[in-house]
Amino acid sequence: MLSKFLYSIFLAIVFTATMPTVGAQTVSSTDTTVSYTMRGTYYSDKFVGRKTSSGEIFSQERYTAAHRTLKFGTLLLVTNEKNGKQVIVRINDRCPRSNVLDLSKKAARQIGVSSHMVTVEVLPPRCYDIWEHQDQILEVLEKGAFRSYLALLDSETKFDARKLYDLELFRCRGRDEARRRIERLPIFYQDQVEYRQNDFGRKISAVLEISTTYIKAELVKKELDALFPDIKIVEAK
Repeated sequence: MLSKFLYSIFLAIVFTATMPTVGAQTVSSTDTTVSYTMRGTYYSDKFVGRKTSSGEIFSQERYTAAHRTLKFGTLLLVTNEKNGKQVIVRINDRCPRSNVLDLSKKAARQIGVSSHMVTVEVLPPRCYDIWEHQDQILEVLEKGAFRSYLALLDSETKFDARKLYDLELFRCRGRDEARRRIERLPIFYQDQVEYRQNDFGRKISAVLEISTTYIKAELVKKELDALFPDIKIVEAK
């Protein structure tokens, strides 16, 4: 598990180091990385609300992009070569121009691109949950350290895509106390909490049953850390 302590140490190293170049990034041993250089641009607002070539409705507020040939659903790590900032986008549209990546405005703002050369790396499908929740690791992406972050996450989790995970929020002595503490939880999670007896029935565990991948569980855990200091990731039953 990528603990809060290790994550803070990782960020401290990132923030005190010089800005890494693309060639110097750490690559997880489980990935084969191919890099492309192309021009990064962004969509005109006239496309908002229209159907993309994949059939999705276009929004400037999602991390998506258009490319002439890349398969729909492909995840890309995009790095602005001028400032080292990164963003993860998913291909959901076609761009008629060759060697161009057309970004949503949200993605373009993240890396400070209007019409610049960018480096593009294809990410494995297991990064889908990170793409969906990347606003929670913006400090990593802004320092161009996503590959190092992914490698650290892999080393801590011994990644197994076949397993699903829940979050144990806390343990306490009774159901009434547990219900009071659950009131801190965002309301859209509250129906997913199960109370389980443990320690020979002496304590109650409040478990958020999300039954998801480890990476997504880690991201939700990071979201809830401040509310539940003892939160931990557990295998789903």
